[in-house]
Amino acid sequence: MIGDSYALAILQRAMDGTWQKQRAIANNIANQETPGYKAVRVSFEESLQSEVAKIQESAASAREIKRGISDVLQAEIKVQKDYSTSERLDGNNVNADVENIEMARTQIQYQYLTRSMTDMFSRMRYAISEGKK
Repeated sequence: MIGDSYALAILQRAMDGTWQKQRAIANNIANQETPGYKAVRVSFEESLQSEVAKIQESAASAREIKRGISDVLQAEIKVQKDYSTSERLDGNNVNADVENIEMARTQIQYQYLTRSMTDMFSRMRYAISEGKK
C-alpha cells in the first residue's frame, strides 16, 4: 500500500499519543475546581522510542517491515492518574499554570507532527505526478 512506511507509522502513533495528551490536559483544566480530582497524565514517548529502536535493530525483509509497522502502530499509550501530589486541602492536585503550559507545548508538538505528515504526503504526490502539478 502506498504510504506504508515506518515514518508514517511513527508520525501516526505520535499524533495519537499527542491527541490523547491534549484530551487529558483539557480534562484536567476542566476539573481544576473539582474537590478530590486527581490529574491524569499520558505517556507514550518511551514506548514509541522502544518500538523505533527495535526497527533499527531488525533486518529489512518485507515481513520484518510489516511487523515493525504494526508494532509501532500498537505502541502503548499509558493513561494514569497522578496520586503523588495534592495542590489543595480538598485533595485536588491540578495546577492550572502547569496544565496550561503543557497544553501549549502539546499543541505545538501536534502542529509539528501534522506539518510533518502533510509534507510527507506532498512529497509523495510530487513523486507520483512526476513533478507536475
